[in-house]
Amino acid sequence: MNFLIPNDEAIDKSAGFFFIQLNHIIKELNEMKEKFERTLDTENVAILWDAENVTPSVDSLFIEGFLEYAEQFGRITVAKAFADWTKSSFSKLAEPLSRNRFELIYTPASRKNSSDISLITHGMELALKNPKLQTFILVTGDSDFRPLILSLVRSGKRIHIVCNVQNASEDLLVLADSFKDYRELIPGGQEKEIQHLEEKETDQKVLDIEGQKEIAFTQLVEAIESLKKEKKNSEIGFVKVKIKMLNPSFNENNLGYKKWSDFVEDAVSLKIVEVETKDSVKLLRTHRKDSKTTKVKQPKAFTVLIQALKQLDKEKKPEFRKFAIVANELYNQIPFLEIKKLGFKKFKDFILAAETRNLVETKVKGTIHYVRRAI
Repeated sequence: MNFLIPNDEAIDKSAGFFFIQLNHIIKELNEMKEKFERTLDTENVAILWDAENVTPSVDSLFIEGFLEYAEQFGRITVAKAFADWTKSSFSKLAEPLSRNRFELIYTPASRKNSSDISLITHGMELALKNPKLQTFILVTGDSDFRPLILSLVRSGKRIHIVCNVQNASEDLLVLADSFKDYRELIPGGQEKEIQHLEEKETDQKVLDIEGQKEIAFTQLVEAIESLKKEKKNSEIGFVKVKIKMLNPSFNENNLGYKKWSDFVEDAVSLKIVEVETKDSVKLLRTHRKDSKTTKVKQPKAFTVLIQALKQLDKEKKPEFRKFAIVANELYNQIPFLEIKKLGFKKFKDFILAAETRNLVETKVKGTIHYVRRAI
């Protein structure tokens, strides 16, 4: 058999084709390498949801918003929800949860604390059997889960909590790396009409740093008095949690303080608050003048909000109204600058802060948010 000897031109073409293919293979291998390295760097996330403690409306897009929030911490490898799914209040939630990769754990209501016990058991088992699970997201505000969180933290896990701040326990939240009110994660509430109203105020000068500090010190006093009213411990760490529960946008770093303790120290030096030691625990008290506790004055923006809702209701029974309608009525009476002074960049955050203070109630249908005066 005779083999044909290729000429120089054929050899050049073959070599060129070979190098093109080789470059293509090398490119694919590099892409696979980068993808593998990203997989190694991505943290595995476990979600444990006490549906009996946090029960969003099935009409809202909370699950979708929550999963987007959870994915920022890594890859969701475990998602479990606990409830008595035979109850009508939870059965409607079961279908969308199943559709969104949640495993539904049945906990019969006939057994006392069965949901809590089951969640704690699953959490401990996951931590022991899956050491690669670095992050846990707990959807609850129940203080009964303190032992679980303490165990997870001691195991080196990161803990993030999503809760209903209206009934959440400061004892629980103080242990977490972060916490967030579940309403913040519900998409919507920023209709075009509201954005237009907010944009009209962008050319107004927001408070300087000293003005922002003054507002923050007022929020500090409010947090301490709120704990006192609820007959709860005003330990320094709990006060930090409470001020963030009432004002989610609060951040001492934005005020020029490196640490929370620096902010508290400044408040003490200005005689706004004082530190008291009781049973070896450092507590914060509002500064006493003539034995009278500092009275917390409700910010003007919240007062005007209630007045605006009353006018819309025409002094009749409170009705749910779209955020955009309420925003328009509110901005006719008070510039958005007054809301920004409280640290709120968006109208939605302002309304949720009012709800946390039990001044209003909200509901959601799809992406449309509604608000009414608290009954």
